[in-house]
Amino acid sequence: MAICQSTAFSRKMPQPSFITKSISAPLFLAASTGHRHRAIKFLPKRQSHTIVRSAVSRSSGIESSGLVSEDTTNLLDTVKVFNLEGNGIPISDLWKDRKAVVAFARHFGCVLCRKRADYLAAKKDIMDASGVALVLIGPGSVDQAKTFFEQTKFKGEVYADPNHSSYEALKFVSGVLTTFTPKAGLKIIQSYMEGYRQDWKLSSEKDTVSRGGWYQGGIIVAGPGKTNISYIHKVSANRLKPDSVILESLHSLLKSTSSSSSTSSKPLTLSDLSLSSACREVTDLSLLSVQSAIESLILSLTHSILSGRGFSFNVPSRAATNQLYVPELDRIVLKDKNTLRPFANNSSVRKSTITAKILSLIHQLCLRSIHVTKRDLFYTDVKLFQDQTQSDAVLDDVSCMLGCTRSSLNVIAAEKGVVVGRLIFSDNGDMIDCTKMGMGGKAIPPNIDRVGDMQSDALFILLVEKDAAYIRLAEDRFYNRFPCIIVTAKGQPDVATRLFLRKMKMELKLPVLALVDSDPYGLKILSVYGCGSKNMSYDSANLTTPDIKWLGIRPSDLDKYKIPEQCRLPMTEQDIKTGKDLLEEDFVKKNPGWVEELSLMVKTKQKAEIQALSSFGFQYLSEVYLPLKLQQQDWL
Repeated sequence: MAICQSTAFSRKMPQPSFITKSISAPLFLAASTGHRHRAIKFLPKRQSHTIVRSAVSRSSGIESSGLVSEDTTNLLDTVKVFNLEGNGIPISDLWKDRKAVVAFARHFGCVLCRKRADYLAAKKDIMDASGVALVLIGPGSVDQAKTFFEQTKFKGEVYADPNHSSYEALKFVSGVLTTFTPKAGLKIIQSYMEGYRQDWKLSSEKDTVSRGGWYQGGIIVAGPGKTNISYIHKVSANRLKPDSVILESLHSLLKSTSSSSSTSSKPLTLSDLSLSSACREVTDLSLLSVQSAIESLILSLTHSILSGRGFSFNVPSRAATNQLYVPELDRIVLKDKNTLRPFANNSSVRKSTITAKILSLIHQLCLRSIHVTKRDLFYTDVKLFQDQTQSDAVLDDVSCMLGCTRSSLNVIAAEKGVVVGRLIFSDNGDMIDCTKMGMGGKAIPPNIDRVGDMQSDALFILLVEKDAAYIRLAEDRFYNRFPCIIVTAKGQPDVATRLFLRKMKMELKLPVLALVDSDPYGLKILSVYGCGSKNMSYDSANLTTPDIKWLGIRPSDLDKYKIPEQCRLPMTEQDIKTGKDLLEEDFVKKNPGWVEELSLMVKTKQKAEIQALSSFGFQYLSEVYLPLKLQQQDWL
């Protein structure tokens, strides 16, 4: 067979210390990996492995791992490959007394493998000078290996693995769908334009077609020492399975969640625990009870004034030092420490006046049995409140003082959160079907006490941080492909969304999976839903949703899914500080997976938003990323 003329040798040689294309380039891997070549600097023998390994680990489209298992090394010790003379050699002898980069070809007739082999042949002298041996193994016969060697003039060592034993031991990916992809087709066309040709005779050999032709191959860095396989690099097995398979795993998740909910005893409360510190919690009160509590408080203040002692409010402290994380409850609670807010004091006179004003306004709401927004409350006396954050803060103080939830005060926030998907519920008597709410979904009612009759055939609840991701999933009708309820608060969680999420979780007994940005603030948002916020720790029993699972985007996903560098953002000093502060929080320390992910984020100093996935296509989130996550049950 004629030997094709290669264009690889005509390329300008680089400086001796560099190879401009990584030896990990899907050397003999499917072109569908979309690999981005990276430079490898070959140093003396003691350093060359480190450089090779660092380059391989950041390759795009490839799954990398550290040490292979002991079972794999033991299995490889039984594998034999054959040299061009037909002599069988234990494969581990190839790196027993030296350091070697061992490439595994897809098959000896592969046009892409020939291109890679041709290129490496030009770099063999550099590798020899660095003490790194280059070895190629192919799934086929010795005759096929000889033909490959003669056609390519490959300067490294070539061995045949007719039984494909090494490929099976290293668990290399195999399959028709893995081999034939649009990207692979484009790379094959490019290779043909450069003068490379497929050897169809070798490719059509019966044994090659039936087995070896579908292997994707890979690369290992090994030696010296038989068991010293320090790195393995191969095509990821992250292939989407049929939806029916993914749905089975979701049914299993739902079953385990429902089972744990039905078999668990009565939920723990603060009163069930013997804590070293006394803690405070509030409960839902009727309007009549709130009115009575306000009147009793005002009456006691009146007695204090008439007795000549003046008056002051005894307000529960909501300072950070008065918060306590309770592992048994997995939420933050408020310790029972109070501070005085006297009227006859320059530093607190204004705040005590605002407190009295808020109490008066809430008393009016109780008498009229109406709701108002926090903004309405602020505009009753703008000059006194000056800023809505001040009236909002005192509103929370009043809830603590009266021992009731903020919802009991009939003061609500403007609608913020939205829900879409497999959910039907009643809103003040009107039945709402969230599958018929269009792309925008249904706004979460601010009065959660008027929500009832929840019905759903969903398998899980998907909690989404960002509105943009929510819109993508809603437009793609993700909830029909994988039955779910999608909910978002469009950023920082508001009280209504937190209450609504908890209500769905407790009544429907569905697992909750969270999709947030890969940054410290995404994790903080997730923790607010799950463990509560320090600002409203007094009401954490009503606002927190237990056992929320962190689905993504996680820091480890940036490399696992090969998020492009241009889509990753450098963390600011404030980001890093926030991340380190989170690592000191007890609710983070309790979850080793969270600690590992957050530590990785702080170490790499990189963050990414959910929208970074759009670099692979606008529908990558709904079509690939989330289905893969669900398929692999990859949540924490």
